[in-house]
Parts: sequence; C-alpha cells; structure tokens
Amino acid sequence: MLNAITNMRVSTLAFSTDSDQDTVSSRLLAIATKTPTAVTEEWLRTKPEECARLLRQYDFIRWDFRPDPTLDDIWHGLYAYHETEGRYPDQTVIDIASDVGHDTGDEWGSLRDLMRQAKVIARETGTHLWLVHHAADSERTKRPCPRRSDIHGKVAAIPELIVTCGVDASGALYAACVKNRHAKASADAEIKIPMTLDAATSFVGDFVSQPHAYAGWNQAGEDW
Repeated sequence: MLNAITNMRVSTLAFSTDSDQDTVSSRLLAIATKTPTAVTEEWLRTKPEECARLLRQYDFIRWDFRPDPTLDDIWHGLYAYHETEGRYPDQTVIDIASDVGHDTGDEWGSLRDLMRQAKVIARETGTHLWLVHHAADSERTKRPCPRRSDIHGKVAAIPELIVTCGVDASGALYAACVKNRHAKASADAEIKIPMTLDAATSFVGDFVSQPHAYAGWNQAGEDW
C-alpha cells in the first residue's frame, strides 16, 4: 500500500490503524533513500531535521493514526479535509479495514457495514476508496495469492476491484486480480503477476527478470 500511494502521488487521506507514525515514517524514509528500516528507525531519533526534510516530499498524504476509527471518524476526516483544502482527496486509504467499526461487537457485521458505507463515501465524495484487508493464510489457500473466496468475512460482493497478494516458499511476491468489474480477472488467483520485493527497505515494485549467464558456444558442450 505504501509503495503504491507514494508512486501515485495524488492527494491522499490515509487511515493507518495497523502502523503508527514512527513505523510509517521509517518505511517512507527507507523507500525514499533505499536504506534498511533498521537504520531509518534510528534516524528518527538521531536526525529528526533531516528526516523531516526527506518526508516533506510526501506531504500529499494526510495521515490519521488512530487504531480504532469509527465510520463517523472516517466521514469527519473527509469533511475536515474538504474544509481545509476546498475539495475531497483524490484517494482515501483504510489500512486495515477490519479495525473499523467494532463497537457493534460483530466483526463481520461491522465489516459488511463498512463495505456498504464505502460505496456511499466513494459516490458522495468522488474519492478513490482503497480498503486493505486480510485473507486466509494457509498452505491450503495459498497459490501463492489468496483466492477471492479466501477473503475474510466474504465481503467481495461490493468492491469494484480486488487484488490479493502473497509470497511463495522462496519469499517471492505475487499479486493477483481476483475481481474486476471492468476487465479480466481470475477469482481463483490463477493469473498471478510477479513483483519485486525488498523487505529490508520496504520496497515493492515491478518485476525485473534477471538476465541468465550463458556459456560460450562450445563451453556448454553443444556443437552448433
């Protein structure tokens, strides 16, 4: 999610329930400088002014770090954004969706209510609403990306687009489009796209195949 929104560079309101300010800051610094987060976490304590300078390039993202926002908090955040900017953000991110609206005591019921409200939010504000959510993670479900049926809470009916991500036994990252109302998708995650992952620097990007080294004509034992 973090790599995607930094690449998009559009006005974004991000509700980060899963990561606090220091965690997100250290990862943004890692992405910006290609430096391991083990180092950038220390920078936040030892080089605050330099960190602030580097992080200013991401000022198009406005963060809300409360761990348990309600639907009212999300609406109020959008209204506050409009009040200060004169417009709604191009994109709104909720990471993680299941952390929203648990006051009812029914996690899946709250999640389905969030999905219904998400449609209203998107239509009324024009923001691109992106929900980050969990799926089943087991040897039975991994392909390596989860299928649409593996999404927790069975909430796949409303979203326009669903992309699942997973890693294989070697640690390689893949993404699969398991739902797309306007283009091709594979509900069983059979069509998976390889991605480049460097976990140490929090980097995810397009996959670049490594060229194979071939022996000379005669060194390979072939007589052409």
